[in-house]
Amino acid sequence: MSKFVNRFLLSDLWEFGKNESWFSHMAAKGLHLQNVGNWLVTFEKGEPKNTRYRIEILEESPSQEQLDVYRDCGWQLAANKQIFYIFSSPEELNSAELHTDTLKQSAAFKMLDKQIKKSTAVIAVAVIFALALLFIHLFFDSEPYLNLIKRNSFTIITIGIAYIYILFTLIKGYFQVKKIKNSLSMGIPINHNRNWKLSYFLSSLEYSILILWICFAVASPIYTLIKRDFYTSPEAIENLPVIRINDIESSAIYDYWHDLQYNWSLLSPVQYRLYEGGYVEGEMQEDFSGAFSPASVNIVYYELTFKGMTEGVIRDLIHRYHRDYSVVPVKIYNNKFDNLYVVDNEEKSVYASFDDKVIYIKYHGNEDIEKNISLIEKKFGL
Repeated sequence: MSKFVNRFLLSDLWEFGKNESWFSHMAAKGLHLQNVGNWLVTFEKGEPKNTRYRIEILEESPSQEQLDVYRDCGWQLAANKQIFYIFSSPEELNSAELHTDTLKQSAAFKMLDKQIKKSTAVIAVAVIFALALLFIHLFFDSEPYLNLIKRNSFTIITIGIAYIYILFTLIKGYFQVKKIKNSLSMGIPINHNRNWKLSYFLSSLEYSILILWICFAVASPIYTLIKRDFYTSPEAIENLPVIRINDIESSAIYDYWHDLQYNWSLLSPVQYRLYEGGYVEGEMQEDFSGAFSPASVNIVYYELTFKGMTEGVIRDLIHRYHRDYSVVPVKIYNNKFDNLYVVDNEEKSVYASFDDKVIYIKYHGNEDIEKNISLIEKKFGL
């Protein structure tokens, strides 16, 4: 059995009273401070002892001579994290306090205040950059909904949230440090026996959420890559929720070909893009090259996580596929669809949404556009 145990960090170490009280509580349970990390504190199992802890802010690492002075005063270095040095002393020694001059102690918090200001400025620039990148990614081509359901959108959003979280914690820390510094400047000493239980519960909850978020942020792009696929065999698309060229055309398809792409994202867990084409029997060509005409269908299909996104996705699809054309899709009122737009010329296009689903069909062939609409109704039981 390991003689070490780990616990989530209670709070930032500049909250002296809470951390010192917590360390003392753990020592009384037989868990003695060994190391302080970014998220975890390591304790060594041993005999329960009544131990006092004090945290010092030191700009430079203490020399052995300085540590000897602390030891002569009854204080041993237990652990440190960056500029924070944690000293312990058995309670029965009743060692003298490390600091009795609050003005001198406030100078250390003034140094900490400057460091937090610098870090906050750097992270603020990173947040602005991340938000600008996200804005460009979503809105640069005026298709925010289609861009939002792309695979890489979640990664960009995750980075932005991470920077915002860091900035928030730094700003919160700045005001906390400033408050402590001002109190010390006014001659109010630090309370070394503060209640820590609520802070520990909140910090444990916060770290648990962060760990889950990080795991999710790492796993999601990997899962997306795993789910992404290309299909070339006809059997792969037999049972997919898409309209086939064979469904549309009344006559046989010759020189048939197809291409199917599948994608996944958090906001659209089902995404298909299908291209099918070939030739159908028709009128003899003017150059007598044959009595065949080309037929093809291009289908884009989304199942969305949130139904409220469907109208925005329809709007973005129309923008993507018809922004360079003079023909504007016409809205058709059909109670079987939430949204239905059509373009009825040589390029027969249908934009439709129902429930949480969006489908776009661009068809070239001899059949009329009403057949495509009726096929959608039949395929999805509308």
